[in-house]
Amino acid sequence: MPPSDVNIIDIPVELSLLKRLIPIRDLQPDDRRQMAVKSHIIDLWAGDELTANEEHRWLLYLLEGKVDLLEPGQSPQLIHAGDVRSHHPLFPENQYQARMVAQTRCNVIRFDKQLFTTLLEHELISGEELQTIEIGEIEGNIFNEIMHAFNMGRLKLPSLPEIAVKVKMAVSNPNVDVDDVARIVEADPALAARLIQVANSPLTRGYEIVRSIKDAIVRLGLAATRNLVIGLSVKQLFKSKSPLLNARMHDLYDHSIEIAAISFALSKQAKKFDPDHLLLAGLVHDIGVIPVLTYIEETGLEINNAAELDDIIEKLRSIVGSLVIRHWELSNDLVTVVEDAENWHRDSRGELDVCDLIIVAQIYSMLKHHKVKGLPPMDAVPAFNKLFSGKPAPEFASQVLEQAHEEIVQVMQLLKL
Repeated sequence: MPPSDVNIIDIPVELSLLKRLIPIRDLQPDDRRQMAVKSHIIDLWAGDELTANEEHRWLLYLLEGKVDLLEPGQSPQLIHAGDVRSHHPLFPENQYQARMVAQTRCNVIRFDKQLFTTLLEHELISGEELQTIEIGEIEGNIFNEIMHAFNMGRLKLPSLPEIAVKVKMAVSNPNVDVDDVARIVEADPALAARLIQVANSPLTRGYEIVRSIKDAIVRLGLAATRNLVIGLSVKQLFKSKSPLLNARMHDLYDHSIEIAAISFALSKQAKKFDPDHLLLAGLVHDIGVIPVLTYIEETGLEINNAAELDDIIEKLRSIVGSLVIRHWELSNDLVTVVEDAENWHRDSRGELDVCDLIIVAQIYSMLKHHKVKGLPPMDAVPAFNKLFSGKPAPEFASQVLEQAHEEIVQVMQLLKL
């Protein structure tokens, strides 16, 4: 059923409902009220359909009834109103080929996606999310200048490399095919060679050697190709003209590679996430550091020592990272990753999510490098308890790391090429 044919009914929306809906619940109360006022409810009969492509302007949630969610290459997913899945948007981010079929009479609520983005960005600019963050004078000055520059359109957020933008746009087109994407990637021979290497690596479990970029994309799949192109191309952003800051960029990229590799391995343990998406999440989880370091370099701000630089980065990277991920129009779960990747006590009170795996990967990395200061006991980390329910934390963590060591090393070697 196309959007023009849907039956819109006039039912008041309970504001308490919005406190459960992800990611709308992240808004301030007044902004959630605005979202409610601008929303409307669709009445569907059994057999009625909605498609992600036609509904791309909206965030849709199931209020009553049950529906089948149909995504290419996946088994149908039955969603009941009131279950945990119904608190998430019906259609996954950037999956324009998905469709929803009502199995009973249903009510589906629509929220304006652009309004949500505008309200959230305003909260970031106004600093409402900083109420719980203690910042000193230097960090405060830098943050205020960064937010002012963003508000005036002058903040130099890093842009996705052109090849990544082209592949991302192509894959979002439901009519794209492998040949189209192959032609785009072939324009960057170095990137094409790296994708072929990934396709031939033990990580993909292929039985025949891939020699062309087209065959590599066929083996990897379009979604994985998009994620890998974005992840592999961001390497060029980790650079600076300043020797001190360039060294920090180098360390930052090495750390991002390690987190990506550990997350990739953990995704196999979780058995519910695409490993390539976890790879991308690991590579961008600290992406907010880049604009901060770039700002310091371009303004000539004097940093007396590494500890002072660490403090500035610690205070600013999550909120600036959130701006970058939204600027790149990546999925909302990656926004959560950059905001909460080091929140050891984060508890989403729902199913295991991507941010949970990044948190566990971060802790694994810190244990490996004997950086235990500030870490809570493993069994006190909600993300760990979700991933390894009922396991003896320290012993099991060591066991998982040991078993995944070879795979982690292989992924890191591929990302360093």
